[in-house]
Amino acid sequence: MERVVFGKTKDGEDVHRITIENGKYMFSVLTWGATLCYFGTKDCNVVLNHKSLDEYIGDPSYMGEVVGPVANRVANAYFSLDGKSYSLDKNNGRNNLHSGSACYGQRLWSVLGIGINSISLALSTPSGLGGFPGSHEISVTYSISNEGELGILYRSISSEKCPVAITNHSYFNLSKGKDIRETLLSIDANSYVAVDEELIPTGVEPVEATDFDFRKKRRIRERRDGKYDNTFVLGRGGMIFAEGEDAWLEARTSEPGVQLYTGEFLSGDYAPFSGFCLETGRYPDTPNHDDYPKAFTGPEQEFVATTTYKMGVK
Repeated sequence: MERVVFGKTKDGEDVHRITIENGKYMFSVLTWGATLCYFGTKDCNVVLNHKSLDEYIGDPSYMGEVVGPVANRVANAYFSLDGKSYSLDKNNGRNNLHSGSACYGQRLWSVLGIGINSISLALSTPSGLGGFPGSHEISVTYSISNEGELGILYRSISSEKCPVAITNHSYFNLSKGKDIRETLLSIDANSYVAVDEELIPTGVEPVEATDFDFRKKRRIRERRDGKYDNTFVLGRGGMIFAEGEDAWLEARTSEPGVQLYTGEFLSGDYAPFSGFCLETGRYPDTPNHDDYPKAFTGPEQEFVATTTYKMGVK
């Protein structure tokens, strides 16, 4: 285990980068945003990262962050729950994206514990932050196996009932920085969430005979010129597989969906399509759709979810 100071917040608090190794595999996380900033071997890192803390603070790409309490979009930055209405930040046009000012990824987390092959981080947020009900207690545990499997365990409770959809927003590149649209990808999904021009859901549709059919492995670029920012409804077991020139990646989750985002709007140090996201979680705008699978936290209602990413070098 290695722990170093990565930078300081505007309030002068230290942000640490902590690295855990198991055999030839390793990962690193920041205490800022519980951000995953390295995953792979010493010679092959499959996630994008920034070189300085300043690049992470206010980062519009959410690179590597833990995003919550509600990842993805909420239409009109509004939802109702048990007869009460809640107005959220409008930070994506008229909609809310990744919880706005309440986003877990733009906060300093504390280290809950460090094991031989794992680290747990914790965060507390005040009541009503960003318009969401209640105060929140969140923990995230990252662990690494000697076979290259990175496990992510999310736990959350809140002082009031609140919708929840937590994810990790890492960008993967399996070809040492080349255009990710050449990546081979398969997703165990018979359906996807269709969206309008604002990426707000219009319904769940079958992938059969559409550009969203990844049930058989194919290059991302093969359809839509590789431009995706869409949620896929996962089958039981939630299997996703990707293969690049240098590495492969297998993902599984307890969650019902995965958002494939192919990085069209990356900027700064990274060109568009430098990385792709597999954001496991709920569907977009779930709080406003009674027919979508929902999850809640509360005083006696804990949210628990798991995602694993397993990588190998070719």
